[in-house]
Amino acid sequence: MKDSIDYKVVQRYFDDAAEGASAAASYMAHDQDLPPSALRYRFEVEQRTIVDWLDVIPKSATALDVGCGAGAWTSVFANRYSRVIGIEGSTAMVEAARQCTRNAPNVSIVHGDVRVDLPDGEFQLVFLGGLCMYLNDDDVVALLTELKGRIGSSGSIILRESTVPHSRRTATGDYQAVYRTVDEYRALFARAGFTRPSTRRNYGYTSMEIAIELVSARRKFFPFLPQSSTRLGTLTWNLLRLTSPISFWALPRALDRMNIVWPGLQNHFFRLNQ
Repeated sequence: MKDSIDYKVVQRYFDDAAEGASAAASYMAHDQDLPPSALRYRFEVEQRTIVDWLDVIPKSATALDVGCGAGAWTSVFANRYSRVIGIEGSTAMVEAARQCTRNAPNVSIVHGDVRVDLPDGEFQLVFLGGLCMYLNDDDVVALLTELKGRIGSSGSIILRESTVPHSRRTATGDYQAVYRTVDEYRALFARAGFTRPSTRRNYGYTSMEIAIELVSARRKFFPFLPQSSTRLGTLTWNLLRLTSPISFWALPRALDRMNIVWPGLQNHFFRLNQ
């Protein structure tokens, strides 16, 4: 697959987007007018989705958060494990992560390019929270191959990546990303030497993506309403939360069974072991 991501454009995007909204930018919610409770809900559901994967990592572990963003997951690991290192390429995100983890003495945040600046040492957990979608295929394989040598015989690599059901999509311009299928990720994992990945759908992401698509539809079909409105974004989210047994649980699962692709983007957790 031909390389397509311009890493300078990616870094510039997150540096610009993070100004005053680093946490929302890290979770791609900064332009949707959704309330902070939407971020909290998604993050809580995500943690529950992989809590058993995290529980098997010993408390004495050293964890590496690769592409740590604003430090949300870094903080989770700080409360679970003995030592945590986060590495991030965006200057604005590094500052946000350091602020987020300022009360955690067991955390170090490193500013660096994950392709060449990985910290030395062995890690019992390596986490990539939405990083590979900003890397070209060969760089994903090279990074995972390098990390494979850092987790020993019992460590785990956990990834959280946005996915598409059928064929890959590429975002270009000022925002660049590659949305791969689950099978494409499995093929990349196999190239790096991981042949039996565990996979879980991230329904926390789906819930927020449903809200994002409804906001986009409102902007498109009701142009007489404000294009940017925290009040309308909050109203959309609150209505979805009130009906969450249907909107966030039953609906996406029913659409899956009928092979109806909505929302357009999905997200999956992957666990890689030796």
